[in-house]
Amino acid sequence: MAPLGSGLLATLATAQYFNSFIRHADIVKMANYTMFTTLLGYDPIKGSYKTQLFHIFKLFSNNCLGESVDVFVDSETFDADELNKNIPYLDATAVYSKDRRTVFINVVNRHKEKAISATIISSTGTFRGKAQISEINREDIEASYRFDEQGQYSPVTSVNKVDGNKMAYRFPAHSFTQ
Repeated sequence: MAPLGSGLLATLATAQYFNSFIRHADIVKMANYTMFTTLLGYDPIKGSYKTQLFHIFKLFSNNCLGESVDVFVDSETFDADELNKNIPYLDATAVYSKDRRTVFINVVNRHKEKAISATIISSTGTFRGKAQISEINREDIEASYRFDEQGQYSPVTSVNKVDGNKMAYRFPAHSFTQ
C-alpha cells in the first residue's frame, strides 16, 4: 500500500519546492529536501518501482545544473486565502547550462482542470534547434502510486523545432513540464 500523499499532487508540490530553490539560488547556496525516505514506490509483494516523484527528481538533478535565470511569469492567477492572493497558475523557473549551451525551463501548471497556453520569450538570446520536452502528468491527481501502473509514470517526451526568441507551449492541467 502506498503512503498517504504519494500521488501526483504531492509530486507537483515537490516540483514547486525545487522551483523555489532555483528561484532563490542567489541567496540559497545549498538546499536539502529531506522529507522523503525514498523516491521509489514500494509494493510489499512486488517490490520497488519508479514513481513520478523519482522522474521529477531525476529531471531536476540531471538538468538544472548551471545558473538560475530570472524569469517573469504573466498568467492567470488564483487566491489561496486572505493572505495569499494573485498567485500565478504557472510556477516557472529556468536554469542556463553554459557547458551544454542549453536553457532548462521548469513549469508547474497548478490549475486543477485547465491547460494554460503560454509564450516563452527570451530577452537576451534566441532559441535554436530542438526543444526537448518532458511532461509529467496523471489524470487523477490524488490517486496513490501503484506497482501495476508504473508504466504510466515515466515522462512523456516530445520535440519541438525552435528558431527565434519566442516559443509557444500549452501546459496541461496539473502537470510538470521541463
